[in-house]
Amino acid sequence: MVADERPVVLVVEQNFPDLKPLASSLARASFRLATCPVEAVALEFVAESRPAAVLMDARTLMLEGPPCLARWSAASPGTRVLFLDAEGPWCLLMELPDADSGQVTINPCGAGEIAAAIEELLSRAPGSKAGRTEVPNDRMAVVAV
Repeated sequence: MVADERPVVLVVEQNFPDLKPLASSLARASFRLATCPVEAVALEFVAESRPAAVLMDARTLMLEGPPCLARWSAASPGTRVLFLDAEGPWCLLMELPDADSGQVTINPCGAGEIAAAIEELLSRAPGSKAGRTEVPNDRMAVVAV
């Protein structure tokens, strides 16, 4: 039996209606995809399994703000927390470097490119200088909130 060494990205499906159209794109990525519809169960999974990232609907960030990031970071300090706003053919992938920073890294992409956008964010250290400037492909930007 061969172990799958790819990093895991957990998608928390609660209030995430745009997941189904994106699932096939995510399934072909260089990471493994896990899903969970219940936040309490997902928090347990994160604490035990330490996935590379958690992906949630951007409305969670907008409704709860930085305390949401603090809750997930407490469950698994090394796990990245990403928020996705998908509308039609376009997506915004967002990450707060930390709960107190007042900064949001934003990576716009086409819906079919979401897996590559996640890989791009995960390839950078959260809050690194590379994430604070526009990159050559004109897709990465950081704004203050």
